[in-house]
Amino acid sequence: MNTILPPTTTVPTIIFDLNYASSMTPSETKALASQLTKSYASNRRSTTPFKLVFSGAGFLDSPLRAQLAKQDFDRWSNVTVEDSSEPWRCRSEPIIYLTADSDSVLSDVSPSSVFIIGGLVDHVEKPNFSLDRATRNDVSTARLPLLSAVKITTHNKEKNNTEHVDVSTLAVVQLLHSFYAFREWPLAIYNCPSFHSAPLRKFIHWKPPYDFLNDVENGGRPYRFGEGFNLTAGGFRPPTKEDIDNIKKKRIE
Repeated sequence: MNTILPPTTTVPTIIFDLNYASSMTPSETKALASQLTKSYASNRRSTTPFKLVFSGAGFLDSPLRAQLAKQDFDRWSNVTVEDSSEPWRCRSEPIIYLTADSDSVLSDVSPSSVFIIGGLVDHVEKPNFSLDRATRNDVSTARLPLLSAVKITTHNKEKNNTEHVDVSTLAVVQLLHSFYAFREWPLAIYNCPSFHSAPLRKFIHWKPPYDFLNDVENGGRPYRFGEGFNLTAGGFRPPTKEDIDNIKKKRIE
């Protein structure tokens, strides 16, 4: 049974806006269920878990809900479920809708922060979907300051090496947790598991002081760390210069 965190717990809130069902294919819905499951698991492992809200009109009878049932969704704890087409309604705290297309940049994550993340997977490009939805409803928006630590290339060349690049739902959740812990965006990105793991890893190029992670001789992409190097959220630690030196030595040998 899904439950609500005690009201005395003051931590940031993440609302997953699950009102994009009509804009997604069955495969995209399945991918979203996977991202939400991983995000929930990452939140549980965090030393400062946020409040999670799943908000969507007709969510309980939706194909997404059916996919989540395969992951024991009914047994997930500290999750609030709302049957709502407007997750920003009836909330006293300021709300920020996180979208890569926003002109504003997120500056802080505080205990009273409330963020909305659009539950939208776009195997086919869906430009400005979340931004337009937020703007129509007078909800403030912001994008993550990714360029503070990395450059990102995508299939959409117009967005290459800009902060207007979409990253996965899991990456957004992990990055919010990481910034809440480290209070500095470059350090938060460096300590975010998704930025060191597939599929995101292959699209990024690290900026100083983390440029030692780039394999200059092979196009500047981050090094592959190989088997045995734990990059999962549960036991994650970012690779060090010593790790990279060891990889270089093995190549020479």
